[in-house]
Amino acid sequence: MSANPSTLSRQGWDRWNLGTEFGIDDSDGDYQSLRAAYGDLPEDPYALGSGRYRRYARGVFLPWSKEFFWMPATESQAREGMNGYYQGDNNPEYVNVTRNLPAISDEVCNNKLLLDIIQFDFSQTRWSEDDAVWPLYVGVHLIKLHIEEEGREAVSSPNELHQDGEPYVFAHLIYRDNAEGGANLIATPEYRGKQPEDVPPADRLADFQMEQSLEAYAITDHLVSHYVGPIRKGAADRPGERAILLADWVPMRHRI
Repeated sequence: MSANPSTLSRQGWDRWNLGTEFGIDDSDGDYQSLRAAYGDLPEDPYALGSGRYRRYARGVFLPWSKEFFWMPATESQAREGMNGYYQGDNNPEYVNVTRNLPAISDEVCNNKLLLDIIQFDFSQTRWSEDDAVWPLYVGVHLIKLHIEEEGREAVSSPNELHQDGEPYVFAHLIYRDNAEGGANLIATPEYRGKQPEDVPPADRLADFQMEQSLEAYAITDHLVSHYVGPIRKGAADRPGERAILLADWVPMRHRI
């Protein structure tokens, strides 16, 4: 890593409030446009009935110039409005499966706040001398957990402490409404595959809830394991929702 490590690269996790970092609030036009995109998320085709809705896009970031470009889908994926997402064997629910996920629209991809988030995320990462001269692959996920029925839960994937296989993963809360649960746990790596109750207090590096729009956290994958809990509908007479923007970063010299 570089001679000037970030908190994220040093301790394995960090947290921010991007509303404060960017000097914006919920009335910002770009925020409102990005939030509106979550009203158009289709159900996750690989997890029907889970309460999970999502879209996905792929990009390339050039560390030396800080330029970012969106990647095209394959011809067959483009015809179907999809982008491919592959995690190797890091997600036990989809081992060595390329998931064709609904694509994020060009309009949303060009949202200034989304692009500013990508630049902010890069500024928190640190790369080896070799990685810094290769493009970085950036996967961007719009994910919404949505639950309407009392007594049921909407769950993230995988529903256990895990590592993603991407060196850095950032999670940005776009909004939560009438939702209970969804707590985040960051633990030491040996708890991969375990449940939160299996982690003793000494190995709980961080345990928190994101409540405010544009709160964010990130993990350095090899240093920690992490978990996000399911959500339940709150007391109000409307669905419970938790909307997240995920961005994962991978050096292209390793793999895509």
